[in-house]
Amino acid sequence: MNQPGRGERPRWRPTPRLFAYLIGPAALVVILACRHFGLIAREPLWAWLLVFAVIPLVGGAVDVWSRRRPSEVALRLRIVVHVACTATVLYLTGWGSILVVGFAVVALENFSLDGARTWSVTALATLVAVAVGQVLVSQGIAPSLLADRQAQALAAMETFVVLFVIRMSGAMVEETERAEAAVAASEERFRSLVQHSSDTTVVLDADAVVTYASPSVASLLGVTADEVVGRPSSDFLLPEDLDSVQSALDQRSTGHVVTDTLHFRMARADGATRWVEAVVADLRENPAVQGYVANLRDVTERHEAEDRLAHEALHDPLTGLPNRALILDRADRLLASAGRDGRRVAALFVDLDDFKAINDSLGHEAGDVLLRSVAQRFAQVVRGQDTVGRLGGDEFVVLAGGLDSGQEPFELAERLHATLRNPVVVDEGTAALTVTASIGVAVGTRPGAAELLRDADTALYRAKALGKDRTVRFQPRMHAEATELLRLETDLASATPGEDLFLGYLPVLSVDTATTCGVEALLHWRRPGGEVLPPARFVPALERSGRIVEVGRWTLTEACRQASELQARGITASMSVNVSARQLASPTLAEDVRDALAGSELPPELLVLEVAEATLARADPEHVRNLAAAKALGVRVAVDDFGTGFSSLAALNRVVVDALKVDQALFAALAGPQGAPAVVEAIVGLGRALGLDVLAEGDVARAPRRAPEPGAGRADSTEDDGPAGSAELEALLAGARGRPVQPRLLDAAG
Repeated sequence: MNQPGRGERPRWRPTPRLFAYLIGPAALVVILACRHFGLIAREPLWAWLLVFAVIPLVGGAVDVWSRRRPSEVALRLRIVVHVACTATVLYLTGWGSILVVGFAVVALENFSLDGARTWSVTALATLVAVAVGQVLVSQGIAPSLLADRQAQALAAMETFVVLFVIRMSGAMVEETERAEAAVAASEERFRSLVQHSSDTTVVLDADAVVTYASPSVASLLGVTADEVVGRPSSDFLLPEDLDSVQSALDQRSTGHVVTDTLHFRMARADGATRWVEAVVADLRENPAVQGYVANLRDVTERHEAEDRLAHEALHDPLTGLPNRALILDRADRLLASAGRDGRRVAALFVDLDDFKAINDSLGHEAGDVLLRSVAQRFAQVVRGQDTVGRLGGDEFVVLAGGLDSGQEPFELAERLHATLRNPVVVDEGTAALTVTASIGVAVGTRPGAAELLRDADTALYRAKALGKDRTVRFQPRMHAEATELLRLETDLASATPGEDLFLGYLPVLSVDTATTCGVEALLHWRRPGGEVLPPARFVPALERSGRIVEVGRWTLTEACRQASELQARGITASMSVNVSARQLASPTLAEDVRDALAGSELPPELLVLEVAEATLARADPEHVRNLAAAKALGVRVAVDDFGTGFSSLAALNRVVVDALKVDQALFAALAGPQGAPAVVEAIVGLGRALGLDVLAEGDVARAPRRAPEPGAGRADSTEDDGPAGSAELEALLAGARGRPVQPRLLDAAG
């Protein structure tokens, strides 16, 4: 691009605006000449003079106004006025239908003045102007040298061409504007980055002495650029990183192409240390540089964030204890060491008892306070070389290595139990909490961290099943039992109530009358292959899978139907149905009982809901309310397995019950010479004192040899290999009706 020399006046160049002003007089001259030779319509001369006098005045006024007060409205008004003026001239010639292409000139003028944003307004104004002009031509108001049909056809075709030209021209201008804007933005961005870059550029000579430093070195090292220049770079590096930096410079000086960035630490003037990421280029051969160019970036915050992320990836965010990943890594290391020296490694799986109740009653914040307190206490009572970790929720793991005896893990477990006996204050205004824990212990000497933790978890599951606040050591049979439980859950997923799952019955005995007073419905399962399992074998698997609620609903319905059929045959007997922990937690328990009673028309007082004593003792308040809602329907509630739990009286206080059902195991000694155990006598006395019925279980009724078909179980089902229907129950009850059952039981009752 030529620049004017000093003292030279810049050359005059016409502008688009000047062309716009000059085109009017030039057009008038051309039009008058064409009129003289008859090439256009012979309109009065005064009309042409008036048009070319008014149009420049109006157009110029609108143009000046739009420039002085720029707005979107002013811009559109200017375009409309220009198009209208052009249309007036074109249609006054008589060739308006052919000269529609002249509107493209207006569009190009607008593009040159205001850019591509004017194309849509210009196109719309052009379309309206042509439409109005053609209407005036058809009405004979505007002159036309063409036949009407020719004028309309030519106008339509040329309008299409003009609109296409306007749109394409607008698109080209838009593309040009975008490209120019991108270039301008890129240039501005580069200029801004150069002027305000936080990175520091340093030039070093062959001896690693600083010959140049950019101004941003002040924020990096706390000294000005002048204070840095002339000093060896080693003055600002930590001694531990000198060798690595020098090695990188040596590689570049020997001609090796090195593209890796360098990471090292630099010392600030105030003594602080900063992590720096550097890209170094050898430009000693460049006359303008003659040294190494290092672009330095302060990455201290990134390093600190990476350290935090690395810590968080291996530690629990709530307690700061190692998480599962770190626990497994340390367990692998301990087991590898144990394999060499023959010493043992123990994993203690710890789960807080009833932690969910604390969360539900006091809130999750109180639960978090408790978890942090437990974590601190565990860390204080273990040995220095032991590891305490948290796996999530209320589950903790303690790893202990270098053990010489099998008793040491249990001593450690006792210390964990003991430290929990001290109350924990989780919230001001709330009484201090005392929590207990169940602990599973597994001991290993061979590599296999995942297996060691799995075994400890299996032992913990057994500890939970046995009750609270206890420690259980893993035994190989536990793994087989856990595997069998998983296999049961898998098979049960396809078991169908009424087909694979069916009911067997157990007589219920009244201790006071020593007679059979009812039956208990017991769920049985015919596994694939034909084996029939009693409830104790598979109900825990139903509990774990959650299907117990669905199956329990069917059990209620079927048992009530059987009891109703008995009553229809004149035999009135209570029907007892077990309610599991998951059913007790279900908000639909009362609704399920209501539906079963309504569907069978069984009087509510003949239905007895049996809840195991241990289940009732551990039930949440909400679960107790669910049971109370079911009892409000008129059914009776019995505490099953009474005398085998650990909180019998507390269980009785939590819900109003009607009967105590003594566990069958307590009567095992009745057949021996010692007679009834004292505990049975105590339970009978307690029941009488509280006004409760005392019941006992009789011999198990014969289970059907095959599962009942859907719709089976009618009163006339009497075949030996048939389903367990009302006839079988009738025989069971009628056979014992009115005569003592187990006379020694009567003696035990006094």
